[in-house]
Amino acid sequence: MKKDLVPKNHKLMKRLLSLIGLALLVAAICATFIILKHTAEDDYERKLAEKERLIRLKAQEEARSEEIEQYRAYVKTRGYMEEVAREVLGLVYEDEIIFRVEDDGSVSEASPTPTPKK
Repeated sequence: MKKDLVPKNHKLMKRLLSLIGLALLVAAICATFIILKHTAEDDYERKLAEKERLIRLKAQEEARSEEIEQYRAYVKTRGYMEEVAREVLGLVYEDEIIFRVEDDGSVSEASPTPTPKK
């Protein structure tokens, strides 16, 4: 009788070990999928943040491009030419009177510098 019990226990032990092995395999597969899911979510969020950053950067560059186009149009105007002639070259119109502030705070009239005729 004892011989019959040993094989039954042995078969039961094999089944139990097989079920435990199967459960561990399923748990490992589930853990792998969970890790992959979290990694994918983190990657998605990082890419989404990068996309939003690039959209903001593109908008800034478009605004800068618009400013450059407006400045390009302004440079072609007579007002810009007069501004450069006054500030950079120090030119004035023939009938203009220039007032200069002295170091002590008093204002004196300066003789206008002749403007070359064009």
